[in-house]
Amino acid sequence: MINNSIKAGITKATMLKQKLFIRAVFAGIFIAFGAVGSQVMNLVTESSYAGAFIFPVGLILVISTGSELFTGDCLMVTAYADKKISLKQLLSTWGIVYIGNFLGSLIMASAICGCGLASISNGDTVLSELMVKAAAAKTAMPVPDLIIRGILCNFLVCTAVIIAGKTESLPGKALAAYLPVMLFVLCRFEHSIANMYFIPAGMLLESMSLSGFLYNLFFVTLGNIIGGVAVGYGLYKQ
Repeated sequence: MINNSIKAGITKATMLKQKLFIRAVFAGIFIAFGAVGSQVMNLVTESSYAGAFIFPVGLILVISTGSELFTGDCLMVTAYADKKISLKQLLSTWGIVYIGNFLGSLIMASAICGCGLASISNGDTVLSELMVKAAAAKTAMPVPDLIIRGILCNFLVCTAVIIAGKTESLPGKALAAYLPVMLFVLCRFEHSIANMYFIPAGMLLESMSLSGFLYNLFFVTLGNIIGGVAVGYGLYKQ
């Protein structure tokens, strides 16, 4: 596992920047697909927990297509700890992937709000209501909650990535990604890239402050980095 993580970190750090960015855009789109599906599932089942069983599809798509997700790339610290990549390479890769994920998520938020999907309903409940409610709840959460939920989220996401790296079979990778991600969504932990879809989608449907979005994104991203780095260093030091 350690060797796989280090090799992956070297590959990401030395990849052509354009290629890295395109893969990151696709990862943002895939995570947003999982987020959309989870909200539709919540709507049709009338349960706020059912979406947890659909959301993992996003990470399964990311892992199986070799796309680049910022939260998973926090594991690059293993390559840095092993002195195979520099701090500049680490931070540069993180920055490119983060921006690419952001663009992909915004593309999906615009597409979903622009295609009329938000108007579908189940009885008296309209999907747009759930989307706005989710965005509002995330921007109103206190700082300690955002950071701690971000840490716990990426602890599970990076664990999923590590387990998926132990097998070459697609069913094995899918199962490895599914269970930890389902758990973090069920527990209402916070994923920065998913929030790049959830909150802008709500903002497009109802007026919300940009500062609330940036507030959530900053502290959740901080928590995600701490959680991912903890898993990476823990793996390296074993």
